[in-house]
Amino acid sequence: MASGSPVPGLGDLLYPLLLTSAVVLVFVAVAAGVATWIVGRRRGDLPQRWRDLLGTADRAEEPVARRIVRIGFGALWLVDGLLQAAPDVPAGFRAPLAEGLAETPGWYAAVVRPLADVWTRHPVVADAATVWIQGGLGVLILACASGHLLRAALWASILWSLVVWVGGEFSGGLFAAGAGWLTGAPGAVLTYVAAALLLLAPWSWWASGRASRLARRFVGGWMLVTAGLQALPWEKAWTGAGLAGPFTDAAGNAQPSLLSSPITALADLARQSPGIVNGTLVAALVVIGAGLVLSRSTLYVGAGLILCALTWWLAQDFGVLETAATDPNTALPLGLLLVSALPGRRTAAQPAVTARTRTPAYRDALIAAVAAVGLGAVLAPLLVTGTLLGPADAAAVAADSEGGLTSLPPRRVPDFRLVDQAGRPFTRADLRGTLTVITFLDPVCSDECPVIASQLAIADRRLGSLASRIQIVAIDSNPVFTHVSDVASFTRSHGLTDLTNWHFLAGSSTHLQDLLAAYGIVVQVPAVGMIAHDEGIYFVGPDLRTASYLHDGATVGLTGSYADAVAGEVRTLLARTGR
Repeated sequence: MASGSPVPGLGDLLYPLLLTSAVVLVFVAVAAGVATWIVGRRRGDLPQRWRDLLGTADRAEEPVARRIVRIGFGALWLVDGLLQAAPDVPAGFRAPLAEGLAETPGWYAAVVRPLADVWTRHPVVADAATVWIQGGLGVLILACASGHLLRAALWASILWSLVVWVGGEFSGGLFAAGAGWLTGAPGAVLTYVAAALLLLAPWSWWASGRASRLARRFVGGWMLVTAGLQALPWEKAWTGAGLAGPFTDAAGNAQPSLLSSPITALADLARQSPGIVNGTLVAALVVIGAGLVLSRSTLYVGAGLILCALTWWLAQDFGVLETAATDPNTALPLGLLLVSALPGRRTAAQPAVTARTRTPAYRDALIAAVAAVGLGAVLAPLLVTGTLLGPADAAAVAADSEGGLTSLPPRRVPDFRLVDQAGRPFTRADLRGTLTVITFLDPVCSDECPVIASQLAIADRRLGSLASRIQIVAIDSNPVFTHVSDVASFTRSHGLTDLTNWHFLAGSSTHLQDLLAAYGIVVQVPAVGMIAHDEGIYFVGPDLRTASYLHDGATVGLTGSYADAVAGEVRTLLARTGR
């Protein structure tokens, strides 16, 4: 009874939105570039306040280690934004959100739920806003070596990273079993926070090697923490299934056999000898991590790079190969920080130039144009704040209903003889000549079924006088509670008695099971708790043949949108049939 799988069709809604914003950003970039070029040509150089804003004067003085971190993490933000633009992400991200909310403590879920609700109600706009923010941060960090814009972008990246860590990564999975080095805990985005803080440090720290030492100590501390996670018994890394999990997941991703074969072999080894494999991993993390924290030897940096590279391939499958991946995972950014700690990465990239040296106007114009794109992208989500805080949109229904309304090949309604909540006989013949909305409800359900009934009632009332031209039929899906008193009680308790076109049908268990089977409705009766059954709403024409179908995830926050979808489809079919 959970919501459906990712809906590829949402890419059709996402890409026009991104393209429109991209066109606007191009105009902004051209305007900023032309203005910068004109001012630079007329004055002989840019005003100092412009240079302070863009950081154009001292780019050549940037230490190599700092440039590696800045370009590397700027590129990572850009890649994250591009991954977020995949067509499956708007709808597909709902499943990790639901899973994360289910695995976290109640107080944590209460903090994250408002963010999850925003994504649930507006998956396309929320995803587009995420693409803009992450792509814009990447562009700004790449374009500006220093200056006010870079500092603002770095602080913004720290804030956004923490939002993603809390609301998207659920604290790196620390609340779920299996957190450890292999899975990327405690969250890749925390490495972005560390990189931003290092880039905010004075340049003298990079020239002296102090920043690089902090980078290697951060990675070393990360390894020590994750060694502890790998060693905790409740993280299940000492069991075959638990340790082999990351390798098995990685091997299952689409990739050449040259890459997947070693992963499969390692998964088999981890499954057969978890104690040896996990013990070796924990020992390596402790030795390398302690060496990075306590020693200045390059040997530990090299060993850390090798461990990061192997982990990124064998356990994390390069991050981006996973379905609906949104970042390259943790081993890559950790390795990037270690690269900045290699010898020979402290000096400036080029001989220093004085502040009075004139820089080419075209270069300043190009930097200004690119920075304008980044700044515009980061600020663009402010324009859709009202939408994100408003009622759910049609894309939310499409995401929650496996694509929204679907046209069906005409199929005649199966014959039946049942009774409604008033005890009146009701048969297939009673459907002829009217448009009918058919669904399947459990009369003793206290979860999704009342929400579906509420959706149908809202839609019926919104139709006004048109409601007299349709019927709403709910078929009892509970094989135990099949009496008229059961469906009558549901009708009364959920305020449906005023709907004159509402029919909740009950009857013999055998007859109901045959009717459910004819519709392909699967019912599961657990030993304890409510039954589980397929959800959906069929629209049947006056000729007793199905016309369309809406899979219903019964999300409370989308009730109004589902009602709009149902009412809209009723109006469309009534107009089509001329009734």
